[in-house]
Amino acid sequence: MSPARPTLQRLVMATAVAMVALLAASWLVGRVLPAGWQDLVQTRWGYLAPISYVVTTLCMGLGGALAGYRFMVVAIGLTLAMWIATLSVLAGVAGAASDVAYPLAFLLRTNVLSAVLSLLAAALGAWLGALWYQRRVARR
Repeated sequence: MSPARPTLQRLVMATAVAMVALLAASWLVGRVLPAGWQDLVQTRWGYLAPISYVVTTLCMGLGGALAGYRFMVVAIGLTLAMWIATLSVLAGVAGAASDVAYPLAFLLRTNVLSAVLSLLAAALGAWLGALWYQRRVARR
């Protein structure tokens, strides 16, 4: 006996909850956590934000817990959309500056690792949340 698939309405609700949780958690991190925990880690491939990956994992896990495995596609899509928007803004800023300090290729190259880690965090969170959803549905 397989667990019932969540409805589209449940998937939309999980998406909204995950996005609100992500925005609220991002806002809270800046106000609650000590500054040292919010530091970016510099690597030769760019800056990484470990607390951001934890927040993404937890919030997308919440969505997965509400909607199951179908939410994984949504979690990856939302994270990818946010990174496309972020990189578009960076490209616009770099292109609009008359005395560009960093070429566009450098800006993109130094953010790819962080984007990939964010996508992995979203997928992991959605997968773990979906596992919890499946176990919860199976108990009923």
